[in-house]
Amino acid sequence: MTNDTESCRMPGTVVWSHPQQVEIVFGLDWTPLVGGLPAKLGRGRARSLKATHYLVAGSLAAVVGCGIIHKRAKNVGAQIERSKPFHSAAAIFALTHQEGVVAAVSLMPSKGYWLVAVNSGLVLAQTDRWYACLADVEDALSVLTARFPNIQILRSPELNQDNLPDWLSGGINLHSRLQKVSGTRHFSIPAACMAVLIGGLFLAIGGGGSEPTPPPPEENGDALWQQVYDAFALMHPIHQPEQLFRVIQAWNQAPLTPGGWKLKQIMCEPLRMDWHCAARYQRVKRLALSEHLDAAKPAGWEAEFTDLEHGVLRWNVLSAASDFKPVAASMPLKKWLSYLQGVAPVFDSIQIGTGSLINMAGPISSQGAPLARPAHLKPLIRRHIAIKGPLRSMSALKGLTVPIRWRGLQLELGEPVGQGISRSELTMSLTGEVFETNE
Repeated sequence: MTNDTESCRMPGTVVWSHPQQVEIVFGLDWTPLVGGLPAKLGRGRARSLKATHYLVAGSLAAVVGCGIIHKRAKNVGAQIERSKPFHSAAAIFALTHQEGVVAAVSLMPSKGYWLVAVNSGLVLAQTDRWYACLADVEDALSVLTARFPNIQILRSPELNQDNLPDWLSGGINLHSRLQKVSGTRHFSIPAACMAVLIGGLFLAIGGGGSEPTPPPPEENGDALWQQVYDAFALMHPIHQPEQLFRVIQAWNQAPLTPGGWKLKQIMCEPLRMDWHCAARYQRVKRLALSEHLDAAKPAGWEAEFTDLEHGVLRWNVLSAASDFKPVAASMPLKKWLSYLQGVAPVFDSIQIGTGSLINMAGPISSQGAPLARPAHLKPLIRRHIAIKGPLRSMSALKGLTVPIRWRGLQLELGEPVGQGISRSELTMSLTGEVFETNE
């Protein structure tokens, strides 16, 4: 019996022309590299697979992606231009998703569904693959979810040059560029002697007196580093207080007890510049029907029903985020900590994590040497933040202007919780991350 997933999986690479005048390669074979000298191990792996191109990513923990790009192959919609550099789509995705476990599913109508997953910025084996069947993509995702319960799954619409995902717009650099696999050359002694003779003859004629080849122009390190910061900022939009309250205010439209259903919970998660929200309902009366909840939903909302006793209303809050500007001055650490200490009595809890330096993969020169970070681009620090308390207390966060990317908002409706002034039947929870500049 054949495995349906394997029968629907489509091996091989797909080359796609990017508007930035590079060729994007989908569908490499990724393998972890164990031991020292990852560059040497990766090159050996590529040769063993008879690959034409390869890419080693990572340093201490490293992976290698290998693939065959045929000389006369055609990409999606055009002939491959051999003068353009090749870049790995999976490597670009990994460079723009350095934190946690993240997967992406994209549709290319002429080829199928592409699935990739990364863990802490490294491409996972058995991903960067094409599938003809959407059902088998879901099977592959279920395997990843079982292995990584906290995986974040990004689903992109149709992949084309007019609808580029954010990660494919700003993450292309030298770290994603494929290298060509060079064959091992064997020289005979007569051939070597002939080469020496020809070289000596050239010098005797006067070739040695020609002008030396000028060195290649020096890369603009400031501009390349700025691209790194811009790519990070693109993937980490932040949320101003007024944008957070736009999301919360939309909750007022959720009906509390429509036709025998009872609102139990509201959850919201950001998706780039927008927010996706879901209100969960429980059937509390025997005569309550699904059509009653569906009829009570506000305009533009969608209703889903998972079983006889539970329903969900879904909606989006558009344009409720801002571009992150890492070089902009923000509220000093001691000031925003003091602000939270001042409003803490109206909340059940406020937790701030220890700051950790954000490791960005810096640019490298054409000779492979790392380029120094310019002084005006300060290292960035990330802190986890978690706040819990009554919904009415959320207005106390209006003065918190430090750059924050909220990861999730949740409202629980039930029995009163908390003590004193923080006691309430409507309990709000927020989790996110604060960005600081390391001065």
